[in-house]
Amino acid sequence: MNYNDFLTRQQQIEKLSIAEQKNFYEQLLKKKYDKTEVRILASFYYGQLFYQEGNFRKTIEIIEPIIVDYQSYPYTPKLLSCFNLIGVATHCETEYNVSRFFYETALKIAMENDEKYYYAFEYNNIALTYIEEQNYEEALKSLALAEDVLKDCDEEMGAYIYINKSISLQKLNRLTEALKAFELGVSQYHADTIVPDDVTRCAATLYYKLEQPEKYETYKKQILSKMDEMYAAEFMDACRELFECGRDSCDDNLMNHILRSMNQYMKKYPDEIKVGLEFAELIYVYAVGKMDKDAILEALEAKNYYKDRIIEYSKENHIKSLQQYIEINSQISELERDALTGFKTRKAYYKDIAIIECDEEMCNQPVGIAFADVNGLKKINDNLGHEAGDELLAAIAKKIITIFQEAGCYRFGGDEFIILFANTSRHDAATAMETLSHNVARFNQQAANPWQLAFSWGCVEYDPASHPSLNALVATADRLMYQAKQKQGRERR
Repeated sequence: MNYNDFLTRQQQIEKLSIAEQKNFYEQLLKKKYDKTEVRILASFYYGQLFYQEGNFRKTIEIIEPIIVDYQSYPYTPKLLSCFNLIGVATHCETEYNVSRFFYETALKIAMENDEKYYYAFEYNNIALTYIEEQNYEEALKSLALAEDVLKDCDEEMGAYIYINKSISLQKLNRLTEALKAFELGVSQYHADTIVPDDVTRCAATLYYKLEQPEKYETYKKQILSKMDEMYAAEFMDACRELFECGRDSCDDNLMNHILRSMNQYMKKYPDEIKVGLEFAELIYVYAVGKMDKDAILEALEAKNYYKDRIIEYSKENHIKSLQQYIEINSQISELERDALTGFKTRKAYYKDIAIIECDEEMCNQPVGIAFADVNGLKKINDNLGHEAGDELLAAIAKKIITIFQEAGCYRFGGDEFIILFANTSRHDAATAMETLSHNVARFNQQAANPWQLAFSWGCVEYDPASHPSLNALVATADRLMYQAKQKQGRERR
């Protein structure tokens, strides 16, 4: 069976029962279709069936072999679909950094293959991870990038982008802007298109906040009528949002409806332990509001049960799996190590911070972050040539390694470096950077190079209790570095 034969056959397969579809793909994957487009297609459709059932871990298990070795496969747009599917599955498993990495990789592959159709799609997906991390400003930045490339995408993609923009603006309490974005999103649909569940959910919460009860009730009823038909991810989002509306308005009927629906879901999917924990937490909130002591105790018992199962699962699988997800191709060293400096790359940085944030022991320790920028590289490249510029970068990298070792050093961009200081305060990280500055000054006095080493830097400290993500702090360190660069420029005048 070749690629085109599969696509033709797929229309027939979709008419079969779910069990028959699963059996077809399972048998197909046992055959010798290694490193072919057919294996990509079969893995995607097989994994999608489990995703629709809410079995995200099974989805990850099916798609992972494609992802780990994707460069060995011939390119097909369905490869991007595989990245998106595992991105969504890890998203549902609350691994937002991991999910974002997959979306960013999909975007990179799309750009390498000039698949402009997917650009807005990936930017939108990246924004969704930031929304989950409650980093709404970063979500809006990614959505702005999505807007810029909308002309190359499916017309209806705009609807999703503007709806997610509306959700982000709602969370920032910018309701007038949120309403405008929502109305623009809805206008992107054809007249005969059924409004999807996430649009309906956005409308319900928006009109509730705008105190427009008639519109709120209309959309709320639409959501409740379709909850049994929703995919697991959409189901959970709907439960969470409507429960908050019901709690705020003291709507016992709505909250009870949500809790009954979640109970039925858990009976159907008892192994979805993270969903179970969220269910138990909603019961607890409801019980506290009612001052029902017995219900409170039952909810606490359920929360402890699911927390224990999550901890057990994490010990057995989490870190091992996480490393497998992020290290998507051990053969492509260029993604992990910069050839000029020997430092880890930007992609390796995202991998490492994802591991730090998800490791219980590591995330409870202070992490110092230094963002450094080499001064005058463009001038050296223009006046002395790029070879001299490369010599300068290699020299600064060598000085950095002598103090910090290469394990925590990353080349983030052309002349930008990041240094992670594990279990180190901002003060101690800044002291170490001052030592580096002194070493560089001595080097300039002793070396006979036609250029001078110079760099600017900024330091911050990661505290998981007050920061949404390690990655978000890079912007702060970058800003401090820029301020230092400006100050140095003024002092040289």
